[in-house]
Amino acid sequence: MDIGLAQWQFLVALLTGALLLFVIMWIAWHRVAERRETERRIAAARVRSGHIPLEIPTVRGGLSVSGDSPPDTLPEWFIQGKGEHAIVDELPRIHVRYLDPRGQKAECTMQVDHLDVQKRILHGHGELPGDLRRIPLHQITGARIAESGQRFNIDTWVDAVRVARRRRGQL
Repeated sequence: MDIGLAQWQFLVALLTGALLLFVIMWIAWHRVAERRETERRIAAARVRSGHIPLEIPTVRGGLSVSGDSPPDTLPEWFIQGKGEHAIVDELPRIHVRYLDPRGQKAECTMQVDHLDVQKRILHGHGELPGDLRRIPLHQITGARIAESGQRFNIDTWVDAVRVARRRRGQL
């Protein structure tokens, strides 16, 4: 089987085109990945600076410990409202998907009793009496707000709780 010069040139051109297409796709994929990573880092920095994203559980309440004085970091038009602002809900009722100690997938709806930020463990109780749960945060694969079913990022919520506790002087 003899390959002619025209067939050989066609094969080389085809391989060159495929390689060029691969390089262009690789560059585009890396640019998109860089942009997503940059957006993720900016969002994480905003949370660490005190911004509360819409996708994490919140409650309405005062931001200060005493409840009388509004914080001086908010603009005057915002402070003149009813004195209640959206703050991070540290004890939400959530639906969690996680890996149990045996590595099996499990899920439950639980009321959070305590978030241990240092040990990165979520303490809570389920709907049945005596159903206590201690779930390490690294084993959680997904979380939703139980009432609305809205997804939220557990790591972003933990960072927002850490910032809220730091502002109150509890951390």
